[in-house]
Amino acid sequence: MQQRHANLRAQAIHTATQRIENEGLTSLNARFVAKAIGCSVGTLYNIFQNIDFLIFEVNLNTLTKLHAALTTAIEGENSPEHAIQAIAQTYIQFSMANKNLWLTLFEHRFPNSADAPQDYYEKRSFLFQLLETQFALLNPSASKQAIAIEARAFWAGVHGICSLHNTDKLSDDGQAIQDITNTLIQKFAAPLRSNV
Repeated sequence: MQQRHANLRAQAIHTATQRIENEGLTSLNARFVAKAIGCSVGTLYNIFQNIDFLIFEVNLNTLTKLHAALTTAIEGENSPEHAIQAIAQTYIQFSMANKNLWLTLFEHRFPNSADAPQDYYEKRSFLFQLLETQFALLNPSASKQAIAIEARAFWAGVHGICSLHNTDKLSDDGQAIQDITNTLIQKFAAPLRSNV
């Protein structure tokens, strides 16, 4: 029984991931997943408390892939400016290549935020940690609080570019998106370096 549940769990996450990737979050429901993996909705809810916890697993996998991509992008990079640029460009490329999964990271909400597993928030915070490390190298005299604010402000700018592009509210093509991001990096990073 345990092995069957483990297999159904893996199949459900895979099915939900493919459905979201191809059709978007709004296309996903428990009946579709249960039928696809050959079980009843009741059995599915014995494995996942509800559909929100299944989507949570999809989001965790997406965050894990994003973490791997960003970490790889800055491996061996000694310049904080170049590392920040690599993080931003890789984040944008990931959001464009995995549009529906990326959108689901921000579209999905637990009806009761207290139900959201702590793993999700810990996994999501890695992006800020990557940026904070680079901003601290860029401006070592800044306080920890100032670095945290700078990292979040920069991420908000990059995320905004991704969001506008992926919801078709920014009429530029992919190359222009990169140029916009480079401008953000240059305008943001240069004043910080001048404070050193």
